[in-house]
Amino acid sequence: MEYVFLIALGWFIQEFEPFTLIAQWINEKTGKRPLLEYFLDIVTCWQCSTFWGSLLYTGSLKSAILASFFVFCLEMIYEVWSRKK
Repeated sequence: MEYVFLIALGWFIQEFEPFTLIAQWINEKTGKRPLLEYFLDIVTCWQCSTFWGSLLYTGSLKSAILASFFVFCLEMIYEVWSRKK
């Protein structure tokens, strides 16, 4: 059940508009800066946001890796399912 929460946390970070809008606004105002681009990638990538959110929430590298791997599997299942339509 913990992993379901961690996956939902990553999805929430990725889909929550204020996080994305703030990251894009900062990126536009400051220009090309690699660190800010990495932050924007973290906020807009479900796997990345799940990994970093899980790592910050639990403090466990194992939980963060497993939650991110489950998201990877979910995305692969969705991709295969969407091709069949």
